[in-house]
Amino acid sequence: MDSNIRIYLHRLYREFSQKYAAPFLFVILAAWIFNQHYALGINVSYSLPHHLYLIKKDVDNINNLKQGDFVAFSWQGGFYPVGTQMIKEVAGLPGDVVSRKDRTFFINGKAAGTAKKYSMSGDGLEINPFEGKIPEHFMWMKSDHKDSLDSRYKLSGLIHSGQIVGKAVPIF
Repeated sequence: MDSNIRIYLHRLYREFSQKYAAPFLFVILAAWIFNQHYALGINVSYSLPHHLYLIKKDVDNINNLKQGDFVAFSWQGGFYPVGTQMIKEVAGLPGDVVSRKDRTFFINGKAAGTAKKYSMSGDGLEINPFEGKIPEHFMWMKSDHKDSLDSRYKLSGLIHSGQIVGKAVPIF
């Protein structure tokens, strides 16, 4: 290797390590710490009213959630790959009562959405057969959008507390 190139590379390395290494390592460390406690959730559909969510990963206890909270959870049904992160609104918690009239679901007597008969592609959609008191460690998720794949459908069903990634706080 030409000595001028070697000298140039040595100076470049020395300048980088003196000026940029510490800030670069700080950014990497800050990103790693952030990722231990938080994540960002991006809504790419029309099923939720917001587009970007800050997910607080430390909220894994179902007892800390209330109706109306947004929750990120790991999808376990079909249609989407298992483990896909979903964000929905909590509509029912353990002890709440789910009832149904035709294809409309109610949580404690309050309407929680109507299940469609067919998907956007024309495939038949099976409704969630669950009715009764939501058991411990489970919750009913919803979205106000008619095309949302949520607890109205058998494919999603009730969400187990073990699937929860964390509470999702809307940013915009």
